[in-house]
Amino acid sequence: MLRIQVFEAQTTVKLRLEGKLVDQTAPLLTERWAEVRSRLSERIAILDLADVVEIDEAGRRTLAWLASSGVRLRYAPPKFRPILEDLACNIPGVPRFTATIWKRFHLTDCDERWDSPYRLCRLICLVLPASWRPCGCRTR
Repeated sequence: MLRIQVFEAQTTVKLRLEGKLVDQTAPLLTERWAEVRSRLSERIAILDLADVVEIDEAGRRTLAWLASSGVRLRYAPPKFRPILEDLACNIPGVPRFTATIWKRFHLTDCDERWDSPYRLCRLICLVLPASWRPCGCRTR
């Protein structure tokens, strides 16, 4: 079973998943994304994975498709972070090795210490394109 809640704000639309993202439920997420995408406008789409308990191969393919469609994957439990890191390293035109090293450093640093004004991550995020910022960190 998969429950999908949609929270709309002025600058973002968050899809919060609860349950299992598996072969039987992945099409439900695809349908819901089509509905949300039609009214997205200039807002940022965020997929909240905090309450997901299982992801199979079909769920992984769906997440990859959503990530390539511009959805930011966030708030994954620790057991699913390797999946998100792997998906974040599939950036067209960027060598996988380079992307892997940057993403691992960036995800760890941004998750732990965003509020420090002297963090290297914050400085780097200011000059990098959004596709290089899988954490969705605030660059302002």
